[in-house]
Amino acid sequence: MKVCVVFTGGTIGSVLDESGYIGPKEGTPYRLLELYKSRYDTDVTFEMVEPYRILSENLDGQHLEQLFAAVREVLKRDDLDGVIVTHGTDTLQFGAAMLGYVFGGSDIPIVLVSSNYVLDDNRANGLVNFHYALEFIKASSGKGVFVSYCNQGDFPTIHRATRLQPAVPLSDAVSSVMNSWYGRFENGNFIINPEYHIMDGQDALFETDATIRLSNVSEAILYVRPFVGMQYPNIREGVRVVLHGSYHSGTIAVLDELDHFVKETNIRNIPIYLTGLLTGTDAYETVEVYEKMGVRALHTSAEVAQYCKLWLALSNGLNVDAIMGKSVAEDWV
Repeated sequence: MKVCVVFTGGTIGSVLDESGYIGPKEGTPYRLLELYKSRYDTDVTFEMVEPYRILSENLDGQHLEQLFAAVREVLKRDDLDGVIVTHGTDTLQFGAAMLGYVFGGSDIPIVLVSSNYVLDDNRANGLVNFHYALEFIKASSGKGVFVSYCNQGDFPTIHRATRLQPAVPLSDAVSSVMNSWYGRFENGNFIINPEYHIMDGQDALFETDATIRLSNVSEAILYVRPFVGMQYPNIREGVRVVLHGSYHSGTIAVLDELDHFVKETNIRNIPIYLTGLLTGTDAYETVEVYEKMGVRALHTSAEVAQYCKLWLALSNGLNVDAIMGKSVAEDWV
């Protein structure tokens, strides 16, 4: 089996130095391969690419463009069984969703792996995540983009890249929306989630060989999160769409502040998309109110993924209404 590993930094490519701080250092990424080869009997041939080396909290559009270009070049080859992308945990959900929408049509699996601690820390799950990414590639059980991650006390799990929940503060756990993980390894066997409806290529917004542009920062998106007593921000020049988070039941406060904000976006012809409403469940009366205002609910979808989808669509001239309409129909399967 031949696999290309794309190193980007993150905790999985970092060390704890004498100063007491964690950071990516020269040669550190290859420590992962050294540890893997020393622990597992393997017939895997590794090739390596390193488009950049950063802590993932510093990820921006420029880095993502570099990552797209690196993966696109790798996929031009026909002798690979899979690709593994190492990524930091802080922005794993963002990097995964971006790759999922850009390379969702890949004929070979692309698997992101992270580590909750530096690899030489005995609490680290990075080597386990890497091992089961390789086992998933070996099993030939999926095409497109995935994430391999093992939460503490849980089975090693494979997630669809565009299904990840936002990171929970003070936790290194990774989960999929509505527990919709793709599959997991139990006693060494890969078991596909019986609740997951598999559609190869379902996430792809582009051809895998397309050149993808991404603005360095997502200035065209106003990203709003709800909180008690909130005031809405001023709509800056250049905003073309609002992505609005909700409370867990898909609700937001339908008070005067929302009314004023929606009227302002309507005047400027700026659509508001709201995440968090579950498909097929009873809705609260506040949902009826904001939907009558023209707020467009994205039913049962991953909030981070919708943000990434908007960023990609706006940066590459795609029809936002068509793309987000597709979200409602196909993103949750």
